[in-house]
Amino acid sequence: MFAVLLVLACGTQEAPATKAEDAPTAEEAGQKEAPQARAEDAEDLAPGVQADGTVVSAVDWFHGSLEEARAQAKSEGKLVFVDVGAYWCPPCQKLDEEVFTQASVGEALGDRYVAVHVDAEKAEGPDIVREHHVQAYPTILVLEPSGVEKGRVVDFLPASELLTALRRIEEGQSVLADAIEAVEAKPDDVAARQRLGHLYVLAGSRDEAEAEFEQVMEADPNGEMGLAPKVAYDRAFFILYKLDGDAPGAIASLRALQTQFPDSPEAVRAHRHIGRMLCGLGKEDEAIAALDAMLATDPDDTGLASSYGWFSFRQRCKPDRGLEVVRKALEGEPKNADLLYLEAELAALTGDREAAKAAIRKASEVEPDSAFLRRQIQRFEAAP
Repeated sequence: MFAVLLVLACGTQEAPATKAEDAPTAEEAGQKEAPQARAEDAEDLAPGVQADGTVVSAVDWFHGSLEEARAQAKSEGKLVFVDVGAYWCPPCQKLDEEVFTQASVGEALGDRYVAVHVDAEKAEGPDIVREHHVQAYPTILVLEPSGVEKGRVVDFLPASELLTALRRIEEGQSVLADAIEAVEAKPDDVAARQRLGHLYVLAGSRDEAEAEFEQVMEADPNGEMGLAPKVAYDRAFFILYKLDGDAPGAIASLRALQTQFPDSPEAVRAHRHIGRMLCGLGKEDEAIAALDAMLATDPDDTGLASSYGWFSFRQRCKPDRGLEVVRKALEGEPKNADLLYLEAELAALTGDREAAKAAIRKASEVEPDSAFLRRQIQRFEAAP
């Protein structure tokens, strides 16, 4: 059974965000470019966020490949804790800054796990994402030393809740099991079936998800209950695109969703995913047209402008157009730190390093408590 806890994760990539091979370095091993150091390796520094934004972790992270981590776990009689994320993902940052700095977490992981950070976008990270059907960041995988998955946690959880979730996984319990029990207790509860199907698909269990989705669609074929668009979205994005790798099929399914359920939130979200897939197919002009269509649904929605900016940044698709959209949105919200961060990233992609530095400084001024933004200032300042 998988333990799946989902609030709003990013990464593969559902939400805009501010979040391994035989090699000795974290970069080569595919570990996250997290600004982390073990407390014992940082002179006189206790775990926590430092003034410059550096994070001193309470966790003794394993430096090496996942295969090496599994071998060590086997020799020590432990499980493997795999934190899969990315530097730009906000829930990943919260884990780094608020959870992995806690002594209780460091002690628990040290006692029962070999803990590994994995950058989903580097070295063997993409292979781990593919092999374990990671659908969003952060995803924490709990593996047996053999590599068999024992459970997972998706998205940020506070320290105490994460430790409780890990205990449940260790004991063979799961949120997925709870969802199954809920459907068994009330088999006519269509919303419970849709949730169960969603949890199944997040865990990469296609057949089980489809069995639930079929029953949901029979009960809500026209979307009056608001469940059919959710099923159509999950089938297109998670099954066709993520599991099957069928981008053209996923695009066609998302467009069918937009035609059948034009007023649903899923129809708006579909624009961005269609753009992402078209960009991956080398059709940048069509991709931008999809994002422009998304923006046209509500030109004054800065959230859509942010989503546009994240798309251009993460997909490296027409960053000049993304920058134009972000700057227009900043005219109405000049102190929006998310938009300022995107302005910095997109300006850098277009070659305007000075504008990028100015924007990241403004973002940090707006959110002076953000360790992430303090670290980004250093990154932009160090860039040639």
